[in-house]
Amino acid sequence: MSHHDDDALRKTNRHPANRLGLNYRDAPPHRLDTPIIDAHVHVHSGPSVAAFFEAATLYGVTRVVSMTPLDEVGALRAAYPGRLDFIAIPRWRSMSSSGEFQAQWIADLAAFRDQGARRMKFWMAPPMRGQYGLTLQDPFFAPIIRAALDLGYDFMIHVGDPTAWFAPGGRYADTHRFGTKREQYQQLEFLLETVAPCNVIAAHMGGNIEDPALLQDLLDRYPNLYLDSSATKWVVREVARQPDELRAFMLRNQDRILFGSDLVVADNCDFDHYASRYWAQQMMWETTYRGESPIEDPDAGDPPRLAGLDLPPEALRRLYHENAARLRC
Repeated sequence: MSHHDDDALRKTNRHPANRLGLNYRDAPPHRLDTPIIDAHVHVHSGPSVAAFFEAATLYGVTRVVSMTPLDEVGALRAAYPGRLDFIAIPRWRSMSSSGEFQAQWIADLAAFRDQGARRMKFWMAPPMRGQYGLTLQDPFFAPIIRAALDLGYDFMIHVGDPTAWFAPGGRYADTHRFGTKREQYQQLEFLLETVAPCNVIAAHMGGNIEDPALLQDLLDRYPNLYLDSSATKWVVREVARQPDELRAFMLRNQDRILFGSDLVVADNCDFDHYASRYWAQQMMWETTYRGESPIEDPDAGDPPRLAGLDLPPEALRRLYHENAARLRC
């Protein structure tokens, strides 16, 4: 077999979360001894939960805030005491715009509150408009928002999606059905105004890390708006495309951004998958690394890139722990 054949075989067999062949169990030391709160994960019961918590522990994550189905909350809390808090979510698999679904969602908000949840999540990505014809301004959501406020919740929302998905040929190219990317933000501003002064975390760097100027305008106008760094693969590729601009953005808004991975704990994932997201974020926030990303990413160039921003200690402390603690995450 030739050298080129060896290379081809390695590429064919490489793990999609470890295209560089790293030993993720040999975790690089963090620059400061700060316990990390991962404010955005999706932990489900199953055999891979142990691998997830192994990776989290190895990379300094002491606590996670999870969007977990209500019927799995009790068992996971008992199995991992002190490691999990929860964000209230509806029963998405039975999602509809019916009164029955709305009533169940409101009942589940109360049940999650009894389980200690302090934040609830609206998933308002373009398919909510495209499949169900709903935006957050629709009357369907008004009783849910009122119930959440009455229960004392703060809020998380997913709006937007990668800008490339709205381009011609992308999954949201039909803007008559899904709306333009900019139109997604009408519902974020609606929520910020409706629930103020309650805080709102806009997930995945507000769904628009490609446009830090738009995010800055929102942060400047809405003091109750916060972002999280979840959707690791998306955040990594966009930071690599404009590292200087995003380093300046992170420093300017260091008290408004929370650490999050968006890891989904599922049976088809393993230790390398979970560890890869924590490795990539550590390298991105703490180091001067400039090179390839270990995570396969069809939305990035070939090869996918990763750029370290070398944030100073105070910014890291706020990102990793202090902002989440202050917001009761």
